[in-house]
Amino acid sequence: MNDIIHKHRKIALLITLIIIVSVAITAYLIYYKNKVKLLDRSRFKELTEQIDAFTGSEECKDQESLRGYITAWADENGIKYRVDNSGNIIFNSKSAARKKSMSPSVVCVSYNYETAHNNAKLLASAAMIAATELNSGRKTVIFVNDEKNSGEGYKGINKKYLSGKSKVIYMDYGESAYLSCSSFGRTISQISIPFKREKVSCDTGVRVHISGINSAEISADSSKHPDPVSVFSQLLTRLKSKSVTFQLADFEIGSNGYMYPVSVDATFVLNSYSVSSFTKYIDKRIKEWEKSYSSSFPDLTFTYEIIDDDAQLPVDAYSSAATGKLTNVLYTLKSGNYSYEASDNIPEGMDEGDIYGMNRIIDLKPSGDTIIIDIMSQASSDENMEKVTGDNKAAASLFKCNYDIVDNVAVFNNTRNSLSRTLRKTFYKINDISGANSVLKENYDNYYTPCSVLASKGKSKDVVHLRLSEKKAAQLTNTVLCYIATKGNFFSL
Repeated sequence: MNDIIHKHRKIALLITLIIIVSVAITAYLIYYKNKVKLLDRSRFKELTEQIDAFTGSEECKDQESLRGYITAWADENGIKYRVDNSGNIIFNSKSAARKKSMSPSVVCVSYNYETAHNNAKLLASAAMIAATELNSGRKTVIFVNDEKNSGEGYKGINKKYLSGKSKVIYMDYGESAYLSCSSFGRTISQISIPFKREKVSCDTGVRVHISGINSAEISADSSKHPDPVSVFSQLLTRLKSKSVTFQLADFEIGSNGYMYPVSVDATFVLNSYSVSSFTKYIDKRIKEWEKSYSSSFPDLTFTYEIIDDDAQLPVDAYSSAATGKLTNVLYTLKSGNYSYEASDNIPEGMDEGDIYGMNRIIDLKPSGDTIIIDIMSQASSDENMEKVTGDNKAAASLFKCNYDIVDNVAVFNNTRNSLSRTLRKTFYKINDISGANSVLKENYDNYYTPCSVLASKGKSKDVVHLRLSEKKAAQLTNTVLCYIATKGNFFSL
């Protein structure tokens, strides 16, 4: 009997201990969850809406207006910052007294008035990281001046913000959230075509005009964006292929730096009997463009006019030799993506059809007595970059034109795993999510990012790219805040 009573007492004691432990764990989890919610979500939502309203208005008309908006927000909230000579807005917080040995954290985002409306949540995320007071090591948030996607702001960042122990997070925004430690390199090259002018000998002009294109960053999905340079090339090729006697009087491409071109104006001079066939071809191109792009680009304009008044005809035009070379080079240059084929030596982790390179014409202009074609090439490795730029060089050589590389940024590849590992662990630990969503995906970037430039600054090499998305912007902002505060040591919260 006593044994039975003793046994029941043991069971009761065990149950009591289990209840006590369960209550303690529950209380800790409630406390812990509150502690790791460093992001003020209501303030983040409000700020996103404010930025979205401003960047979608006519007030956001240039880089200066966007920079003024960001700095005015900082002034209103009493947040210290400085603007450097490159137009970068730098929020730099000193380390807490007991956290001086902690590695500094640097967060970089691009600000570009032309793409800011699509990146309102990204800008709000960086602003919240800058504004949130943390008991942490040094925290630096840099809004990098990236007008026209030129990357000049990244080149101008002072190395002192990227010391040897710094952990650097470059953030951007897209359809899906992921973490990346590698991205494409970028090469800017030029093909030069010498030219002379000659008198116009034909009797009719056709002036083509395309405008109303909102520029965007160049990506692998080029089919969604109208390319006015391709139309210009198609018109030249059409005239040549039909053996039409014509002259190119003038052309002007609306270049937008390292982004998609936005317009084209060109005047072709030909004999009157060839005009009807040429304009019918243009009409087909106009219908194709309206079908493909009018819903996404409501201000798109694609028109032409016929000039049959001798007094209004151009007096001179590019020589037939220069026009022929220009037509041949534009036709030969590949403007699109390079993808792995079954016959290629496909790297581990990649599949047939995956993109390994891109090539885009970003500008076309006369300069002195030379026509300059500016080309942006991107690729996943040095070997693949040689393939892409090799094709450009071959096109130039084929038609006896000069080819030069004017700028090059190396492929980015971070072999360290400290920062990426800790960010993934932080994401898993702090967010109220489960299953597949509890894992921060790792991916590779099939496009250029400025991570390589950041990694080349100072001695800091632990740089990662964090892509935010509509659904996970708040979670990832909170993740970055918790990472900066703890560096993986969650008991310090």
